Amino acid sequence: MSSYLCMYANLDFPDRRMALSTQSMIEILPYDILETIIQKLAEDSEDKRINNAALSVASLTCQAFLHHCRTHLFSSIDTYRYLGKPQGNVPHALVQNPSLAAHCQTLVLHLDPHHETGDMAEALLQLKKIRSFTLCGHPSRGWNTFSPRMQQAFIHLFGLPSLTEVRIVCEGMPGLPAFLLSSCRNLVDLSLINPYTALTSASCPADLGPPPRLLSLHLQGLYPAMTSLLDIRRSETVPIIDISHIRSLSVYFEAEDGHKALERILLLARKLESFHCYVFPPATFRNLARMLDLRSLTTLRSMHLRFLIVDEMQDLFAGLIEELEEMRHHKNTGLQELLLDLTIERDTGCRFIDREWKKLDDIIGNPSAFPSLYSFTFNITVLFFNLYAHAEERVKRFKEMKMTQLTRLSSRENREFHFEFSVESSFET
Repeated sequence: MSSYLCMYANLDFPDRRMALSTQSMIEILPYDILETIIQKLAEDSEDKRINNAALSVASLTCQAFLHHCRTHLFSSIDTYRYLGKPQGNVPHALVQNPSLAAHCQTLVLHLDPHHETGDMAEALLQLKKIRSFTLCGHPSRGWNTFSPRMQQAFIHLFGLPSLTEVRIVCEGMPGLPAFLLSSCRNLVDLSLINPYTALTSASCPADLGPPPRLLSLHLQGLYPAMTSLLDIRRSETVPIIDISHIRSLSVYFEAEDGHKALERILLLARKLESFHCYVFPPATFRNLARMLDLRSLTTLRSMHLRFLIVDEMQDLFAGLIEELEEMRHHKNTGLQELLLDLTIERDTGCRFIDREWKKLDDIIGNPSAFPSLYSFTFNITVLFFNLYAHAEERVKRFKEMKMTQLTRLSSRENREFHFEFSVESSFET
């Protein structure tokens, strides 16, 4: 598409008296045709850099294309790299041409020792329509290291009425005031990705209004940021954020401390519809049935459980069999979809096939267990670092497991059963 557009924009007509200029040719195109052309350019490749390069060329062909191209080019800004240029060009462009900020709806802001420039704070203050804000942290850039103008820019961003999604990634911003999240009045989707630095309880402005009511919460590395978010309160009765109405909860943790935070969250989030839990050793699914308590959590419809086996002495299902056994006795559960993702490093646990897999089949394949469940998916990935002798034989056993070990599940007519097995191999030197 981009090659055709460039060719069209640079046509050399033999008879200039009969030819229309490129500008006039484009101006006579209907608005919806112009928009379709630009939309095709923006979606032509899976690589966004290629699409942006095509849009950049198109924006230079004529004034008619300029606005449409800018809408796509500046709808998302990543300060680490933008259109293949150094990050410093982004704030400079926004300061020099403030009208560009009106197109930006997604901002990914990377913090590093060289990130705060004179233009950065002014550029961030130009943004008025951000819907999604991702803050990628750096351990050296704590809240107190920023200039007052830069702090004002952060307060401005978090307080935008248009902001509905916030992601704090890596180490976040050490000393990040909790009131910034509480000022996101329309925040519905919050992600804390490995934010090991706790939030601080700096005093909240009096005019913040009601705390944001989340609908989706994604957590990876639950301590200490999540506990600080639960502990810090705007007053005795008002929390920083309201998680009592979340519909979707995703948690990833590898330490037993994660259970404490998860239990506190589940005590408040009793309207869950979707639950995704990924545990890394040494963490397990211990006490999951008690924490979820499906007898009272009747809104839960989908549950996705992922786990990794790295030690041959480790429980193959990370304690999940016992938890499922307890859950199946919760007769009034409304659970409809259950997905298990198991990753086994090397060939650990293969010897437990005949015993452990059969337990899973007996629980999920039982007609009286999880009466509302209509779909069960079981994905297994084995990571062979060396394709040693007998590996092919064991792979074959896994592939045949659906008919040899999971017989009750395979024969259930009123419950969909999807079984997938894959092998990823690499050779160590």
